[in-house]
Amino acid sequence: MEDKNGLEPAFFCVPDITGFTKFIATADINFTKNVIPALLRKLIECNILKMKIGEIEGDAIFFYKTGRLPSVGKVAEQCKIIYQTFSDFIGSVEQSDPENYDLYLADSQLGLKIIIHYGHISTANIKGRIKLLGSDVIIAHKLLKNAIEDYNYILLTDKYLSKIKDRQNLEQWFHWEKLRTGMEVYEYMGEVGYRYITLDDMTFMMDVKLSPVLRSNKKTS
Repeated sequence: MEDKNGLEPAFFCVPDITGFTKFIATADINFTKNVIPALLRKLIECNILKMKIGEIEGDAIFFYKTGRLPSVGKVAEQCKIIYQTFSDFIGSVEQSDPENYDLYLADSQLGLKIIIHYGHISTANIKGRIKLLGSDVIIAHKLLKNAIEDYNYILLTDKYLSKIKDRQNLEQWFHWEKLRTGMEVYEYMGEVGYRYITLDDMTFMMDVKLSPVLRSNKKTS
């Protein structure tokens, strides 16, 4: 429901491929031009929360959902499926194209981070395309570039966490004691606080068999 300013509450889930720029710059273009679109298609297909796509920006998919906030369990399940899909795709490349896999993927050149945010949006129709507008849209974009030194993690903004009333449920899925604290400061936006959890600490991923390339969590450059 829109407020008096025409803004609508929205949940954001933004999976973003880490290491993307270096990968594009150093890998064979005939390999990257097929692998990246195929990977993004797979990530789009695993959208169990039935989110809409605001835009696709190179290495990131801006999912959003208006209306009722998804439960913490559903959000964790969505993140789990995204990581599983990413891992399965990397594994399929290893099987179908082992030479390029060894050259460009085997040393954990790519990782995955997921930004979870909550805020308000407005929309504009620009020549038949829906464009998301608002400060929270900008924040979700800017958080893709942050000070976290890991390749694989889920970032939960303080604004999202403030909407979670059932702290026991939050603890069950994201283990508050394992959430690390971070903050970014953006011009005109001010301070944006968040918590994050790395793939190594995601206990809800323990039953998922992940590709070994996702186990090298620290950035190498």
